[in-house]
Amino acid sequence: MDNPYEFGIFDRVNFTYQRIPLKPATDLHPRSEFTAWNDESGNIYLNITRYGIMRYDPEKNAIVDEKSFGLPRGWEKAIRRVFNDELKKQLWFSTDSGLCVYDRRQRETWYRHFNPRHLPLLQNERIQDGITHLFIDRKRRFWIVGWPVWGGGAQYKYCLDSSGRNYLHADTIGLNTGPVRYAEFHDFHESRSGQLWVYGLEVLYNFDRDAQRFRYIESTETAGDIGISYGTVYDVMDDRDGSIWIATNQGLYFTSIVSGSFAVMNIIFDRKKNATDITDILELPNGDFWMASWGEGIQVLDRNLHRVSHSLYATPVPDTWTAAEKGTIKLTWSLCRQQSDGLIWVGCNGGTLLLHDPQQRTTRYLRPPVFANSTVRFITEDQKGNLWFGTQSGKLVKYQNGRFFEVQDFNTIIYKIYPDRQGWIWISAHEKGLFAVDPVSGNVLQHYVAGNHPNHLYANTGHDIEQLNDSIILFGAGALNFINKHTGKVRLLQYEDGLPSNNVKRLRMDKDGYCWIITLNGLCRYNPHNNRITSYGRRDGIVLADRTDMADYFSSQGYLMFGGSNALVMFHPGVFQSTQAPPNVTITDFKLFNDFVPVDSLMQLPAVKLSSSQHAISIYFASLSYVQRDKLTYYYKMEGLDKDWIRADRSLYVNYSSIPPGRYVFKVYCENLEGMRSPGITVMNIHIRPPFYRTGWFISICLFIVALLIYVVHSLRLNRLLAVEKLRNSVARDLHDDMGSTLSTINILSSMAKSKMHTDQVKAAEYISKITDNSQRMMEAMDDIVWSIKPSNDSMQKIVARMREFATNVLESKDIELDFAADESILDVKLNMQARRDLFLIFKEAVNNAAKYSGASLVQIRLQPEQKKLLLQVEDNGKGFDPAVTDAGNGLGNMQKRADALHGKITIRSAPEKGTSIRLQIPVI
Repeated sequence: MDNPYEFGIFDRVNFTYQRIPLKPATDLHPRSEFTAWNDESGNIYLNITRYGIMRYDPEKNAIVDEKSFGLPRGWEKAIRRVFNDELKKQLWFSTDSGLCVYDRRQRETWYRHFNPRHLPLLQNERIQDGITHLFIDRKRRFWIVGWPVWGGGAQYKYCLDSSGRNYLHADTIGLNTGPVRYAEFHDFHESRSGQLWVYGLEVLYNFDRDAQRFRYIESTETAGDIGISYGTVYDVMDDRDGSIWIATNQGLYFTSIVSGSFAVMNIIFDRKKNATDITDILELPNGDFWMASWGEGIQVLDRNLHRVSHSLYATPVPDTWTAAEKGTIKLTWSLCRQQSDGLIWVGCNGGTLLLHDPQQRTTRYLRPPVFANSTVRFITEDQKGNLWFGTQSGKLVKYQNGRFFEVQDFNTIIYKIYPDRQGWIWISAHEKGLFAVDPVSGNVLQHYVAGNHPNHLYANTGHDIEQLNDSIILFGAGALNFINKHTGKVRLLQYEDGLPSNNVKRLRMDKDGYCWIITLNGLCRYNPHNNRITSYGRRDGIVLADRTDMADYFSSQGYLMFGGSNALVMFHPGVFQSTQAPPNVTITDFKLFNDFVPVDSLMQLPAVKLSSSQHAISIYFASLSYVQRDKLTYYYKMEGLDKDWIRADRSLYVNYSSIPPGRYVFKVYCENLEGMRSPGITVMNIHIRPPFYRTGWFISICLFIVALLIYVVHSLRLNRLLAVEKLRNSVARDLHDDMGSTLSTINILSSMAKSKMHTDQVKAAEYISKITDNSQRMMEAMDDIVWSIKPSNDSMQKIVARMREFATNVLESKDIELDFAADESILDVKLNMQARRDLFLIFKEAVNNAAKYSGASLVQIRLQPEQKKLLLQVEDNGKGFDPAVTDAGNGLGNMQKRADALHGKITIRSAPEKGTSIRLQIPVI
């Protein structure tokens, strides 16, 4: 029967999945459960309930039965979990029948019936049956979970010391709290930082090291805000940053390493009541936090953020007050504790003030006429102990020596009053910008507004003011405004500069000089040392920051607090300061033009090799830290293109287009908020091959061809020169041989004729006749030489015409009939000058012999092609001769030499009274 279960291996480099067949010896139980685990050697095992243990065999590429652990007979089917104790090289098997230990060093399996080492845990009668989980933490404590078999009941949870003898009841405090509904403990997880987690069905516990007990994390309906919703927790793990990831049936949850007890707190007030808008926060010396709210009055939390009672409203409201006036005491806006006497001032709607004495637990109710029934929006104390009040209607009121008096009337809402270090009073007024007021005279010293002029504000309405240093005032009006009180210059820090939103609501400086900012898009921090903005969100444990835009406070313990609509965020700034270098940057994607290429495969190569046409690439990068991801600055450089390191913008990728061929090295590193760099520089080698016409082999071939052409041209030129030289030698030789000898003969004959002119006129006449014949031959030879040299006679048509003309002149003078025939196809034959001359001289010799010696009446001449050869045949019907007894003479010998020069073959056939036939075959193109 086919196995319905499927297992496989996913290759993260090649992004391929390979199915691994499961090959059990027998069929599996339908309710079998599967748990995969591996040992320190890298072997992968599969624990199958109701069957046993199987192992992945790489050679067979299958999951096969594993029988090497020597478990007691029948126990292998009852295995629930396997724990690998790497320290002692032991495997602990939790089974329904009890505990088994396989010792790798001894290659033995120990259990309660075979316990040669007398392990106390195997002898413990309380934990012999129904064990589902065993876990050994770093303190070598044994955590054991199981079901009692002696009488039913809930799961037992035991913790024993490293010996396995003693129960540690104090270490399990809190594990028996939690839901009253059915629950199951499934497994344990200990993080690298030592945090211990327990999870399962309706179970999620975390050990609180501050309280030294397990804290039950209840599934809530508010998981979308600050909680976690689950029915079953399947797994808990920590990443390289130490942050915790929790997999549940409701999804995946994340908790930052800084969001533990009293690191970051997100508080939502009672949801059953109307929304509680926290408008101001104040800390008392006893550690209590007073919070002003509009509608709920003053609420007090102790230093552990538990709600406590207070005595603010214990004193009755004066009977003379109307119902409306009495109703203002719960519409609180502002708080201030006077340093001199510890009295607490509370500003309310309708110009009402509450003056509370926490020692006497009494309250005075005031309605000073100077406020003109206008809401007291803000109260603060300056360095001289004077109190300053700002109202909804815009009145700036000073309280000095027990008297209230009006300083300025801005005729608009006063959001914030800030006494700076030099004593100036800064006022944020609705739609009127920022004012600086002299605390003594009450005169306006400086005024900043928005507009189209130098040193303008981003907006005219601001909600908070802080002082960065002795010169710079920070004003949250839209963007963050930096105001130099000495020069009057204004600088803006906006969204384009990294601010999460151009809507700043709260500002608060910490003890290290960083400014923490609440915007409509959440919390961020301004670092004045590098002018960098860093955002903080859910992955940092900051969940409700976008709702805490109405109040802020810096506590005596160094905590920052931001309050707002039914929410409070409280954290210590130090938890966000990292002393650890960020992880090395990882190349996360590689895009060629518009197509992504699997980057894991590329990173395995020594270099990414691209063709010359693949010159547009995009490289994506990131440091694989979920917590620090948005708090790192990246710098990259493409060696060969970029001269200096380039700071990456918010998009963590870089595009390179039209890259010329060459070898390049892409480098990238990151830097955290404290300026710590990643340990190494991530490198990717890129080689863009040049086009074929720029490669070495192509250039070599081109150089070879050029050299070959030069050689050929030189050879042709040399051959031409040699041909000219040969022609000149040939002409010279012909002139010397033919002309020289003939002229010498004429010269001799003329001398002889001259000497015989007067003594023997007959002899002289004979000499003169010979002179005439020699002159005629010399003229003919000269004509042949000139004709052969002349380029216009290169065509076969001219050769045939001259041959026909010569034969006609010679044979007609001897009254011999001529039959001359030339095939038209031979007119395309090309002969060089020497071949043309040799052919003509052979023809001439043959015709002359026929005219002089044959006594023929008919001479037949044929010129025709024959098997890629030119055939010349001269045949007469004369008296013939016997070639065997006849001296060939110079004429026939010259014909043979010229035929050899033509690489041809000459055949002479003749017999007495049968005429003569001369046949010449020469190769042609």
